[in-house]
Amino acid sequence: MTPAERARQIDKEEFAAESQAARERAFAYSKHCRQREQQRVRAWMGVTKNVVNKVNQLHVSDRAHRHTVNGQTKTLVEWAKVLGITPKALLSRRRKLGSMEAAIVFQPAGRWAKRPDPGVVSNFAPSEGTGAGSTAQETPKITFSEKA
Repeated sequence: MTPAERARQIDKEEFAAESQAARERAFAYSKHCRQREQQRVRAWMGVTKNVVNKVNQLHVSDRAHRHTVNGQTKTLVEWAKVLGITPKALLSRRRKLGSMEAAIVFQPAGRWAKRPDPGVVSNFAPSEGTGAGSTAQETPKITFSEKA
């Protein structure tokens, strides 16, 4: 091995070691910042347990719980199926509207409202003739001129 090749190999090994050390420092700093932010959020919320586990437990118990609206009692999944939405969307509605009853009764408007199928509306007036007058004509009263 020539001295130039040996010098290049040493530079390559030093660069790899420095890169590995820099990557490890960056990951350690990122982990530290993440933990510090989680602690800050927990302190703000007044929660001592892991926030993610508490949220998951809420959803699991909610799915098993039965909700009664207008005399009908169903689980969250059953209500979501009746409404034609996902259980996650129903939980989101409940969070926004404040109660499960409001979320189930809610009728969306605007862009998300279900629109009727295209076609003739159900209250369309019955037909009153052919549109060519009050009576159909057996012999047409059409004349053609000789000019062409």
